[in-house]
Amino acid sequence: MNGIRFLNFKRKTSSGVPFCFTIGAGDGTAGCIAKEIFSFVSAAVPEQCAREWMIQSGAMESSEFLQAVADMEDVRLRARLLALELAAMNAKYNVLDTIPWDRLN
Repeated sequence: MNGIRFLNFKRKTSSGVPFCFTIGAGDGTAGCIAKEIFSFVSAAVPEQCAREWMIQSGAMESSEFLQAVADMEDVRLRARLLALELAAMNAKYNVLDTIPWDRLN
């Protein structure tokens, strides 16, 4: 984690739309990163994110809004599960360096 200040998590939503969120790496421990991910999960409001996406993309159909909300709920769930896994690893190992990078993204 030497010199790494931010982590980008790149995913595709359940409908295949690319999605990325960035967090601060803090002190580099899995616990710190888990807290940052939990913060993202708490701050992300699926309906608000869906509205913003519709404005940016020009989407107009109500079915697109509902799919965007479902996608964001899925992103939040998967991010929460990642944070829980990191928190559990932090309790066991106490450092992020023990986690293979391909497991984080």
